[in-house]
Amino acid sequence: MDWIPVGKLARTHGLKGELKFYPYDPESFEFEDRQAIRLDGSEKILKVQSIRGANLPCIIKFEGIDAIESAKPLTGQEILAKREDFQALPEGEYYRFEIKGLEVFDDEGRSYGVIEDIIPTGSNDVYVVRNRDREWMLPMIDSVVKSIDLKTGKLIFHCIEGLFEDTPV
Repeated sequence: MDWIPVGKLARTHGLKGELKFYPYDPESFEFEDRQAIRLDGSEKILKVQSIRGANLPCIIKFEGIDAIESAKPLTGQEILAKREDFQALPEGEYYRFEIKGLEVFDDEGRSYGVIEDIIPTGSNDVYVVRNRDREWMLPMIDSVVKSIDLKTGKLIFHCIEGLFEDTPV
């Protein structure tokens, strides 16, 4: 079973076992009532009792965690959700965890490395592509990213003028 990181617990909130929670991608995942989650580095399964808040951080409460003393050991833990709990996305849309780790090639077949990080900028994401000794920023825009194939683990892009330091502007 695949467990996907969805956010991190911060400090406790109040005295009744609630915690502050920072989702990694607030728009991509919503918890269901009594949804099972796992804490990173643990096999312990917890069930979400409630999650609330319109702003970050959210306030999360787990079943069986009813006092600040039982919530404190959870602070700083990463929350993982089951892969099958994610909604199917429309064709051409991807979760960020699906993009990380893809091999990156230009449209002439040259390899540039692997997507190691994603920077959300508001209008579009920027993919951080690294190989052993180099790093590139690849904007997720239609004129640059030509195809994403999750089955083969590849992203194909078109090199536009000014994208890399050695191309003329």
